[in-house]
Amino acid sequence: MGTQLKGPLGPFIGKVGSIIGSIVKGRNIITSLHTKSNRPATEAQLNQRVKFGMVTGFLGYFGDLIEIGFQTHKIPGSAMNAAVAYNLKYAVTGVSPNFSINYPELSFSRGKLIGPKNSAIQALAGANIKFTWLANPAALKLTNPTDQLQILVYNPAKNEFATEVSAALRSDLTYTLQLPHDFSGDKVHCYMAFADIEGRVSDSLYAGSITLL
Repeated sequence: MGTQLKGPLGPFIGKVGSIIGSIVKGRNIITSLHTKSNRPATEAQLNQRVKFGMVTGFLGYFGDLIEIGFQTHKIPGSAMNAAVAYNLKYAVTGVSPNFSINYPELSFSRGKLIGPKNSAIQALAGANIKFTWLANPAALKLTNPTDQLQILVYNPAKNEFATEVSAALRSDLTYTLQLPHDFSGDKVHCYMAFADIEGRVSDSLYAGSITLL
């Protein structure tokens, strides 16, 4: 049963006949009642479900970075929805049923801010990674010395992630990340991006893979 709001011409919440009313982010949304299909799913539909489940499960581990990196790309729902849509399109590889994440194409941030230039990673003793990048010319637009570095590191062997939301300033040109000591000897994948105080972000950059010391 639906609930009418603000008089007979106002929005309603709930089910009325074959339609459902709801309010999402201040907007009245009306959808039709979904009915179950007796037709079996096609192979393409099954494959899409597998890929969707894989991507959503993977991205869920670093939602803090996605909330920043996809904040200006929200499609109906959330920044996570936008990130899932992007990575479903670009970051899935393999042939059914052996789908996997294409690590170099994975992205947690998309934007117009200038990203890290000439970035490099170096393994240091004690499961540390040193990130470096070069300074941008002062006249270059969409860049500021106070832009904040965002970092993602993924360890496939342990299926564990490390994130840093505001690791360093663009002007620092270097940052060393301490990872768990039991990561030593494991190969990890590293990503970088910048975000500014106005909410603008850069595309995330795949900085490469490296075996920790």
